Amino acid sequence: MKTSHTAFLISILLLASSSSLTHGLILNGLPIGAVRVNGVLFCSLDGNLVGNSPPLSGAIVQLSCAGSQTNLGQALTNPAGAFVVLVRILDTLLFDPSTCFVRVNLPVATCSVFPPNGALTASINLVNIVQTAILNIANFTTGPFISSVL
Repeated sequence: MKTSHTAFLISILLLASSSSLTHGLILNGLPIGAVRVNGVLFCSLDGNLVGNSPPLSGAIVQLSCAGSQTNLGQALTNPAGAFVVLVRILDTLLFDPSTCFVRVNLPVATCSVFPPNGALTASINLVNIVQTAILNIANFTTGPFISSVL
């Protein structure tokens, strides 16, 4: 009896692993296997480049969708203020570009001009889709950051 349950379980697992995702992210008619969001953050009142604003290094940037507190991915800004958030293939099921945004929670220790609390948020915009032999990668960039109170 135990072997029949084991064989049944193995056959179900094999079927599940061999079937493709039918409800994954589709953009421009292409199934998307990974999402990449690029942006740059500056030390200014709203996080955007204003005059000679220095880049913001060491800030944690999070990608969220549908107003959720659950993050699909996060990245740390480099010395040039640039970041890349990568979304894993399974998390693309939760990704909806129309409801996703990038968020930086305040305060950020490396920038004294930010308000003492709140967040900087930015929408995301599709740049292109790169097709590879393995999967399609959707590349997004951030729109302007705006300051908000949490």
